[in-house]
Amino acid sequence: MFSLCGGETRHLIVFDLEWNQSSYAPNHRMPHEIIEIGACRVDRDYRVVDTFSAIIRPQLYKRLDKHIRSVTGITEQELAGGRPFSEVFGDFTLFCGDDARLVTWGRDDFPVLRRNAAFFMTPMPFEPPIDAQLVFGSACLGAAHQQMNLHAALEMMSLTPDVPAHRAVYDAQCTALLLRAIDRAVLALDAQKRRELDAVLERERRIAESTLRSQPTRYVYQTEALADERLMAVACPLCGGRTRFDTPWYDSGREKYAALAVCPQHGLVLGQMHFKRSGTSGALTMHQRIMAATPEEAEKTREGYRLYQLTPVRKRHHRLSMEDARRAKKPAAPQ
Repeated sequence: MFSLCGGETRHLIVFDLEWNQSSYAPNHRMPHEIIEIGACRVDRDYRVVDTFSAIIRPQLYKRLDKHIRSVTGITEQELAGGRPFSEVFGDFTLFCGDDARLVTWGRDDFPVLRRNAAFFMTPMPFEPPIDAQLVFGSACLGAAHQQMNLHAALEMMSLTPDVPAHRAVYDAQCTALLLRAIDRAVLALDAQKRRELDAVLERERRIAESTLRSQPTRYVYQTEALADERLMAVACPLCGGRTRFDTPWYDSGREKYAALAVCPQHGLVLGQMHFKRSGTSGALTMHQRIMAATPEEAEKTREGYRLYQLTPVRKRHHRLSMEDARRAKKPAAPQ
């Protein structure tokens, strides 16, 4: 059963990120560039025993987004004095040590950290963190999907941190302040609720390990994109190797696509995909999430595709599958 400081955990590392972006010219390999890493080390008694804070000098988005500047108070002068990502990330890794258990508030920080590490070709030594926001929802609000922002949670638990808000290290300290109360609430859950929490955390771990792929295409129509074999290929999120389709991409509803593939080494892989259209060129950008699939998810995806195939073409209301798109692309046989 889940416990924050259970097992052989010697200490927790609570971390938080601030990042910059561009709404006008995003780099789809790294849409969010980290500009600050903040963290604190928490011992088994939930005491903060050390902190880490560092500004990163951006390489892609050197102009600070107005909203980020307003919320964090970070200035472009501070960023200019920062250090490269790889250098700061190396120091952060040393701060964490070999036996740390990572904790965040929310699910966004870890995928951004993975993408930045991959973009700067920096080894990623960390396992997915515990999402304290999700555990708080399960244990204190009654359900994992009940989410509350960090400072509302502090107010609800009558905790008043003596730090400013919205800088990475301070938000990490605020999260750390909640951990004792969260762990007590978890221990008070009945056995069924504990099992439900374990199942949710296992799914979140797989989501955190998933591969995110955003790629601009030259296509205007989804039919064209779906017919592109290279674009539609699915790589295993664990080894990066090739997979074969068990169930091809199909519209599972509202232009959200699903697929099931098989990695020879790691087994079933679940794909989720949607497209967004550029406001200027009209071309599509493809967004994919690829993650390890459970047997239940695999069966649900297969059943969704079976029902899709049973729906008459005239009643699909422009819903598409990869196979339909490829058949439509093939030239007619000569008479």
